[in-house]
Amino acid sequence: MKNRPIVYKSFGGETTVTGRTVCGYLASFGNKDSDKDIILKGAFAKSLNERGVQSNTARKVAFLYQHDMSRPIGRFTTLTEDEKGLYFEAEIDNIPLGNDVLEQYKSGTLNQHSICFRYIMDKTQYDEKSEAFLIKEVDLFEGSVVTIGSNENTPFLGIKSEQLESYEEELRRETEAILKHIPFEEGYKIRQLISKHISLKEAEPIITPKDIEPKTTPINWANIISQIK
Repeated sequence: MKNRPIVYKSFGGETTVTGRTVCGYLASFGNKDSDKDIILKGAFAKSLNERGVQSNTARKVAFLYQHDMSRPIGRFTTLTEDEKGLYFEAEIDNIPLGNDVLEQYKSGTLNQHSICFRYIMDKTQYDEKSEAFLIKEVDLFEGSVVTIGSNENTPFLGIKSEQLESYEEELRRETEAILKHIPFEEGYKIRQLISKHISLKEAEPIITPKDIEPKTTPINWANIISQIK
């Protein structure tokens, strides 16, 4: 846990669209996810105070398309914690990408959201009873609408299960040792590229007819000879 980098977590909850306003949840509280994390209510409070809708900073929590910093699709008008999770309302910009996203919200093609954040190590505690990490505070950067929730911690294929944990921790240490010296914007872009490389590596290739080698059936000479006789 000591060197966990910026990560993504997805949440596929119900989304409501009214005009150009979209509302739903970016994250839920109290549920153990695939990373064995349980986000607790209050985890986003500091980030919302510093970079939320009502903050004075110009570096507010961004609303993006597919975690791409170069493709904002609107702005959050409400971003708050309730008993269920991190609730949001957002206005979609009247731009080609925004219009496409709005139509895909309405059709149901897009129905998942994901957050990008950094763990606060001294606010993270392992709970043996639930066998999960209790996340009491995070540093939230953005929320995105996504096709499929991404996960930077997807393991490489082919590693034996008993080796996976040590390889994963080693990879985190090596990556963070380099990225921590890089400005946030550049480090963020690099992490995006790493995620894309992993996704590309795991993608199934599209097989076309020219890729399929013709199957040949071996000649059964014994059968032919028996027919002649």
